[in-house]
Amino acid sequence: MILPPPHIAVLVLDTPIQGITEKYGDFGDNTIDLIKNTGTTSFNFVKYQLNTEDPEQLEKVYEELYSAVHNHLIEGFALTGSRSDAFSTLPWLVKFKSVLKNTILKLDKPVVGLCFGHQVIASVLGCKVDRSNDGWEVGITTISINDDIYKLKDSPFTELSQTENIDDAGQDYDAAVLFDHLNLVESHRDVVLGGLPTDFINFGSTSKCSIQGMVSIDNGDGNKRNCRVITFQGHPEFTTDLALDLLKYKFDAGLLNEKEYEKAKYHTSSLNNQGNLIGKVINKFLFNEAHTKEEA
Repeated sequence: MILPPPHIAVLVLDTPIQGITEKYGDFGDNTIDLIKNTGTTSFNFVKYQLNTEDPEQLEKVYEELYSAVHNHLIEGFALTGSRSDAFSTLPWLVKFKSVLKNTILKLDKPVVGLCFGHQVIASVLGCKVDRSNDGWEVGITTISINDDIYKLKDSPFTELSQTENIDDAGQDYDAAVLFDHLNLVESHRDVVLGGLPTDFINFGSTSKCSIQGMVSIDNGDGNKRNCRVITFQGHPEFTTDLALDLLKYKFDAGLLNEKEYEKAKYHTSSLNNQGNLIGKVINKFLFNEAHTKEEA
């Protein structure tokens, strides 16, 4: 087996979507593009396709993943979205949950979860994940951000800021202002319900989803770093064009009615997609962790 260079392991948890993947790449490609396009660091990436019902193929991929772990070649993990349910009992998912709980989350590596990735991390940490009573949350959606994420030591969320001109008692100056709202693409009807896992805080909320992401925090005993795990219910990796095509895909598949589709399409076409800002957060998160390792 030829070993790859040190890399971010992108765990691809969905299969190709006809008419979408050919045009935009799979969810792993979208995640890699987000990180590359919003950062200044030069990470290597390796995709691991873990959503397959082929036992031989699945075993081969896990052999490659375990080899990379044992040879200390993985610098961090990114878990993609998926059309699967985080609470299903599909064989590939049962195996993945076991590996996630007993191996990946026990490694001292940064872990990012996007949409399904967020839900499955919450699930193995003891949260209930189920269908939302409010149905689909789709298209670009405005999220209310939890101010507590900015108060964490070495918080990567300070990337969520913009420079504004301030006039204070005749003194005119530029200052960085932190966002209290953010627009991200959403594409889910399952949500994390109830309380957060121990040592996590909520990223933000919307009217349809009260837990829009999770951030791990230092538990006070020095054994856990702030922000070693960061998840988002939204899809910062989805461009507006991809989001619009996914809405059409869902509408054509009968998953959205015409009213839901037209409303989501309007919001997606008119609201500013700020996924690139979350890309900067993810870059700072991964970059800080990598340098912490180098300095240790």
